[in-house]
Amino acid sequence: MTLSQPNDSRSSAAVARDVSGRSVDVEVAVVGYDDVVAVSRNPEVFSSAKGFTIDDVPAEILEFAMSMIAMDDPRHRRLRGIVQSAFTAASVRGIAERVRGYAAQIAAGLPRDAEFDFVPDVATRLPVQVICELLGIPESDRPMILAAAADVIAGGGDREFVTAPGGAAGLGQIYGYALELGETLTPTEFGSFVILLITAGFETTRQALAWALHLLTEHPDQRELLLADFAGHIDNTIDEVIRFASPVPCMRRTATVDTELGGAHIAAGDKVVMWYLSANHDERIFDGPGRFDITRANAGKHLGFGAKDIHYCLGMNLARLELRVMLEELFTAHPALHAVGEPALLLSAFISGIAALPARTRDER
Repeated sequence: MTLSQPNDSRSSAAVARDVSGRSVDVEVAVVGYDDVVAVSRNPEVFSSAKGFTIDDVPAEILEFAMSMIAMDDPRHRRLRGIVQSAFTAASVRGIAERVRGYAAQIAAGLPRDAEFDFVPDVATRLPVQVICELLGIPESDRPMILAAAADVIAGGGDREFVTAPGGAAGLGQIYGYALELGETLTPTEFGSFVILLITAGFETTRQALAWALHLLTEHPDQRELLLADFAGHIDNTIDEVIRFASPVPCMRRTATVDTELGGAHIAAGDKVVMWYLSANHDERIFDGPGRFDITRANAGKHLGFGAKDIHYCLGMNLARLELRVMLEELFTAHPALHAVGEPALLLSAFISGIAALPARTRDER
């Protein structure tokens, strides 16, 4: 395969072709901010219905496991309309004290004289607790749900590098469990919604928490700024962490018609991969994009929750609440909390994540 690009070096669309120059079933890499926004906001031309991951997902799994992310309107609009009331800013404020209670318990239980792994001991626990609470999942079942969600994200544990959420066993466990929870939607729709909430809803939040501790440790000047005025800086800090790390690095669409993007021709049926990680580091939008800066004036322009399109993250308000509250409780209880050593990264193109992050609550340096 060779890579065909327009002459304009700033173009963000690159189309793979075979050596004869003939277009094949390829993926168009969309890496520039403006073009990612253009694809996101044009669902009639760039469809979600054939999957959102780099790899194709079997149709039977796509139907029951991928929920609203893999739908176009009007079906997408109908399902989103049924569940979105639970995730409005007002609804999230209504559970804020319960979220804070969970966060305080987690912070209080951290070891004071020993190293621990921040990912399972902190970053994983809060979002799982909150989501299970929202779904009414009893405490006794939560370890099973967590293990199944981890299996889905890890692709079933049988591959070294993951390009799509797999793990058929985990999907089946969550789906079966979901069918026992309620009948608000059809069984298939409700099952797929619960899978979405349990996997995406907790994975992106826990990754943002892990990245936050890592980045604040790596940039002590930014950490000092945050702790000097937590209320004044925390919201922008969350945006900058999500911009910098982009926990969900990409999403795929499929072209429904022949079109042009960034000077490159896209044929109907081509896969179009929007690289949020690249767009969030586009120097035409973000000055010095490789710099972690919690005072960045336009950090909130990041595309980590989407591009304010029809698939804009339903759980954005809940994720922000969890991040804000957990970081506040952590640094209130443990002002010296810091990561030690380098994080172990997930081997995944689907999640830009940290698998393990050693940490301490006391500064012994």
